[in-house]
Amino acid sequence: MKTNKRFASSNLADILKQALSIKISDRDKIIIFSDLHMGNGSSMDDFLNNNKLFSYILTHYYLRQGYTLILNGDIEELQKFNLKSVQDFWQPMYSVFREFDKRKRLFKMLGNHDDGLQFYKNNRFVFDLHEAISLKYKKNTIFIFHGHQASLFFEKFNNIIRLFLRVFANPLHIKNYSVAGDNKKKHRLEKRVYHFARNRKIISIIGHTHRPLFESLSKVEAYRKRIDELCREYLKQNSKQKKKTQQLIDVLKSELIKITSKKKNYIPSIYDTHLVVPCLFNSGCVIAKRGITGIEINRGEIALVHWFDKTTSKKYLNDPLIPSQQLKHSNYHRAVLEKEQLSYIFTRIKLLT
Repeated sequence: MKTNKRFASSNLADILKQALSIKISDRDKIIIFSDLHMGNGSSMDDFLNNNKLFSYILTHYYLRQGYTLILNGDIEELQKFNLKSVQDFWQPMYSVFREFDKRKRLFKMLGNHDDGLQFYKNNRFVFDLHEAISLKYKKNTIFIFHGHQASLFFEKFNNIIRLFLRVFANPLHIKNYSVAGDNKKKHRLEKRVYHFARNRKIISIIGHTHRPLFESLSKVEAYRKRIDELCREYLKQNSKQKKKTQQLIDVLKSELIKITSKKKNYIPSIYDTHLVVPCLFNSGCVIAKRGITGIEINRGEIALVHWFDKTTSKKYLNDPLIPSQQLKHSNYHRAVLEKEQLSYIFTRIKLLT
């Protein structure tokens, strides 16, 4: 454990020093997605489920609105498939990436599942590749990297993992075996990244674990925080407002019971025994069953957003806590799960560390 902690701290420090540095202001619009795991179109391809949704929102929302697209690792699934088969099947998706690249608004990062892509000679869709990006916002740092770099195991034994997946996982039809399927491993890795960011008073944005995080809080902690806020608001409200607030609290309590009762899936994501510093964010993934999550930076605000197809998921369609907006001429909806001013987040980071 100590070896992994030391390795993570040293490795991330080196990566941050070498990261591509980009200055941003309140005028910039950035969207961060990770973990597409694009395969070859077979039943083992995790990207099949949400590919139409993803292509549509990139083309009809983010491209049109002038966003810069950051693909934060594990874009191609090269642990299980060869690059030619991936690129043959997903040519339309690469065409969308090219539209961002033509406008100089694409940054493609390396993850553990597409590591080594820079060395492929038969790569037909060549984009600049980065291990990390350091966004400079008003003298503050937003450190974006895939996340596997905080693990000695993934950094040192990636080739062995690739061999296992190709020889055993594919023939046995095991889908996307990774740290994302182990909550204890997720928590340990996230905790290393959290402490690295806290110690340097920066924001770290990762993917890799497939678990969306906002201000170092998972869904459970975010719900508990919201319940506390609603209880405070309740004291100042009239009878009509109190009734609505009580209904919202009941909804949140019900969701909390659902999540925490699944003992196998529930692991708390509190990384500090004292005050939790809002320095760790995770964009989630593009291949979740209920839709796609991503991190937006726009007008000096950072937001965790969820995109879904109402024909397959209605979780946020009529949610009183999280209203969603429909994208014109489609069944696709966008819900803002959390949002905050970057300046306020950095102020809290500095005061709490």
